[in-house]
Amino acid sequence: MLKDRRKVGYSERRANPLARFLNVLEGKAFAWVLLVPSLLLVALFIVYPLYRGIRLSFSELELLKGPDSKFIGLENFRTVLHDPDVANAAKNTLKYTVVGLISQIALGMAAALLLSRESRFIWAARIAVMLPWFMPPVVTAYMWRFMLDAQYGIVTILVSHIGIDIGGQGIWADPDKALYGVLFVELWRSYPFFTLFILAGIQGIPAELRESTAIDGASAFQHFRYVMLPLLKPVLFVSTILEAIKLINSPTLVLLMTEGGPGDSTMVVPLLAFKKAYQAYDFGYASAISVAVLIAISGFAMVYIRSVGFGKEK
Repeated sequence: MLKDRRKVGYSERRANPLARFLNVLEGKAFAWVLLVPSLLLVALFIVYPLYRGIRLSFSELELLKGPDSKFIGLENFRTVLHDPDVANAAKNTLKYTVVGLISQIALGMAAALLLSRESRFIWAARIAVMLPWFMPPVVTAYMWRFMLDAQYGIVTILVSHIGIDIGGQGIWADPDKALYGVLFVELWRSYPFFTLFILAGIQGIPAELRESTAIDGASAFQHFRYVMLPLLKPVLFVSTILEAIKLINSPTLVLLMTEGGPGDSTMVVPLLAFKKAYQAYDFGYASAISVAVLIAISGFAMVYIRSVGFGKEK
């Protein structure tokens, strides 16, 4: 009897065109059909350029010598390891990334804690804090470059009135201060990124936890240290990874504000690769530098994931 009912149901579904169409939609084959356009785009814009870049890193291609490339094996990577310009740029990149991350996390956390409080006009403060992040980097770079100008910069004039002397040559012409000037602008522009992530994480923490810790006699700092920080760990993990990749891989502010100068005091690795490619026209060597950056970022991500224990069940 049950088999007869199943046969009748199956025959009805086969006879019904709508039921047959729904069966196709539920199948795995149709899911792969939907994935094909996305996979083609990934292959076209990510996989193929990555393959070409890695292949080019093993070749000699200097457009000033001709358009033809020649396979030279690991020679470009040997040059990268012994190039003092790369070593200097790597040191600046490390300083730029570490100082940038620490300062942005600290300021972003402080801003998020302040903005998490309930107030009548808190929405206006939240919008104001986010404005630097919305501003295009070109506008940010040239605005702060002028504001920190040695002669006409409003910030330079104001700090001189309170007894802070940044030197007659200004920040941008001082090899010891230029990188920190860019880091200050990067902090001003990017800390809202952490504020947004952390604020969203704070608002997802149940209010009952604060009430229960208050009943148990915990102070505000103890609540922050033992309750909020562990719950914010996934948020901090994701935001730190994303911002670290941006700081290592995107020298936009450095390019617009100092172009790596004065001298090579603000030269970072991606900017060095950019100049090798589009000023020296040595695309093979520039590709080797870029592949080295890719390896460094991948290694950082793996070490960071293992060190914080993200995704491990406790």
